[in-house]
Amino acid sequence: MAMVRKRGNVWYIQWFDAVEGKIHAKSTGLAATEINKKKAHKYARDLQEELTLRNRELKQIGIQKTTIEDAFEHFLRNNQNKHPKTIKDYRRFYNKFTETFPPDECCTGISKIRVEDWLNELKKLPYQKNTIHGYGKQCTHFLNFLFEYNYTQMFKINREVKTRPEVKEKIVFSKDDVVKVFNGLADKNANFNALIHILFYTGLRSSDVLTLTCEKVDTQNCSFAYYSPKRKKHREVAFHDDLLPIFRTIIASKTTGKVLDYNNVENLGRAVHRYLHDLGIDVKGYTTRTFRKTFITLARSSFNMDASIVKELVGHEHGNTTDKFYNQISISAMKKELRKFKRPKN
Repeated sequence: MAMVRKRGNVWYIQWFDAVEGKIHAKSTGLAATEINKKKAHKYARDLQEELTLRNRELKQIGIQKTTIEDAFEHFLRNNQNKHPKTIKDYRRFYNKFTETFPPDECCTGISKIRVEDWLNELKKLPYQKNTIHGYGKQCTHFLNFLFEYNYTQMFKINREVKTRPEVKEKIVFSKDDVVKVFNGLADKNANFNALIHILFYTGLRSSDVLTLTCEKVDTQNCSFAYYSPKRKKHREVAFHDDLLPIFRTIIASKTTGKVLDYNNVENLGRAVHRYLHDLGIDVKGYTTRTFRKTFITLARSSFNMDASIVKELVGHEHGNTTDKFYNQISISAMKKELRKFKRPKN
């Protein structure tokens, strides 16, 4: 029941929110006189009617009284099979989200205006535009989950408030920098040497190359099979002739197990970043992903390799029905196209 309380010289209204499980109070702005007390009681009655109506509506549509923390744990359970990096993105969003929305708050407190205010404040932070958009995307995923399980009432975020991605410049290695990258490998260990060669000659994602095992490398047929964590698919592709001595050396030394000795994508990325920094070319915006972009750019623009085969080689999904459902691209066809690919040299 909403009640009138006197604080100092002002009438306040105090009420218990059954959905949130909290007591709230707000000022009426009325001086604490007997005349104004009647007005305050009318405000309290009107507020109680709104609360009663809202609670009845929530009950009718099955809105559940659940904390944000409990809902997020449910959200993680439903998404437990996602890639570890995706789970990390979810947790990063949750940490930022709960700076404004306390974990012990009821999900019904998550409203359209509050979320839009959160997004607008998020845009003011000194982050990259795509970092902000990442938070925005995860927010959308979480909200849709809350709506699906009736943890809060459904609402639609204003399109002008939504975050948007930034299409960044396509940065690839220059020919001179490719030469510098490979010339600098002379004093590097076999593991790092193999990493750079595999990244450059395959164009695969870092998460993909980490799944390569010696048992799945066929040096006779110049092909290997691997599992793509992002696409959740087992794939088999041909590899470039220049990688043959690399794979033979690795297999001769350990015969089984992972081809590359890196525990995770982060460690691999740090190793590449340190190397590019030591070469003095990290200031050009180069990252581990630049090897993938460079392979695709050289394959398509410099050597005019078949687009469908390039997609197959790097693990992109085919966009057209013919390639996606009917065209079985053979290892021999991939090997034929890969012969066009040449590494820039002095």
